[in-house]
Amino acid sequence: MTAFATLNGVNIVSGTLVVPMVGTWTSDVAIATEQAETGSATIVLGNLTLTGTIYRAVPFAGQTRARVVGGAAGWRQTIPAQAYGQPSGVMLSAVLQDAAQAVGETVNVPNDASIGPFYGRPNDLASFTLRQFCPAWYIDTSGVTQIASWPVVIVGSTFTVIRQLPDEGMVEIATEDYASWLPGASFTYPTLAGTFQSAGTVYTFQSDGTFRLQVLTDTTVDRVLGPLRTIIDQRVAPTRFHGEYRYQITGVGNGTVDVQPMDATIGLPAFNGLPLMSDSISTYTPPSGVECRIAFGDGKPTYPRVVWTAQTPSAVGLAGGGAAVGRVGDAVDYTNATITAPSGGGTCSVSATNPSLPAFSIKSGSGVVTSA
Repeated sequence: MTAFATLNGVNIVSGTLVVPMVGTWTSDVAIATEQAETGSATIVLGNLTLTGTIYRAVPFAGQTRARVVGGAAGWRQTIPAQAYGQPSGVMLSAVLQDAAQAVGETVNVPNDASIGPFYGRPNDLASFTLRQFCPAWYIDTSGVTQIASWPVVIVGSTFTVIRQLPDEGMVEIATEDYASWLPGASFTYPTLAGTFQSAGTVYTFQSDGTFRLQVLTDTTVDRVLGPLRTIIDQRVAPTRFHGEYRYQITGVGNGTVDVQPMDATIGLPAFNGLPLMSDSISTYTPPSGVECRIAFGDGKPTYPRVVWTAQTPSAVGLAGGGAAVGRVGDAVDYTNATITAPSGGGTCSVSATNPSLPAFSIKSGSGVVTSA
């Protein structure tokens, strides 16, 4: 008789298998052997087969307790810093595949794209790079990392709803088709109001031989990792304003600009009448429609300022003055010009119509002060 649930062919006595909407699936099980399993792992649950790696395993009292994670268990490893530079654009596939290769994982990048001319990978967990570019990712049943959401599929096999716990956002299912209930599974049932979609699945093996399949149904958040991420976000939230953010100038006023974020995913608003942050010797007016940088004084959202623009300004005022600045090479209009003799002994007027006078131009200037 074929066993209902096994780890590398050994019967699973008890434990859980958790498949989240985002990230790596994990399984904590007790198997009927005192020989600790190591290396690659295959979990079989009826018609569902998952390929992963044994993260740790310890034998005790005739059984072995093991934790199995999806893929090669590599995304939780730390990798060294690495710089990327390519004028034509650093490709997402190169960055992700380098990180995956460093920890023995396999990643599928179906839609490659440039992430910009530079990228600095930090000395951090390999998953940091993955999360930075791929808010939706998961490890599929074959152990391959997919940078997308789980596909939405309609459950077409027979099942029975044992109970629904609306307050917990959970539906307990009885079925013999375990492979159809991964995240993304969409289903209806006569006793349920509306259509539901799996936002995470929990398979529970109990030592008395009973088994439960629980489907988490609130798809607005990752039901498995969401609470943990909320705690982390609360801790790091004060640091989110310590940086510069790319905005686009949509309007220009007197010393102010209207701007909107170039990346809507950063969660920052558009601003109207935002002050331009000049220095003690100059002021400038940027053109509309160009990119600029926004920073927040003291890292607080109450003090946003434009600190830098990437384009040639429309106007620049040195030391607060409004007079035009002459540049080396500019022609001189000497109509009714006043010329002071080198000896300082008087002035004289010259006429622009005098053909004997040569054309004048500025031949030297300060190398310290320049203008656009």
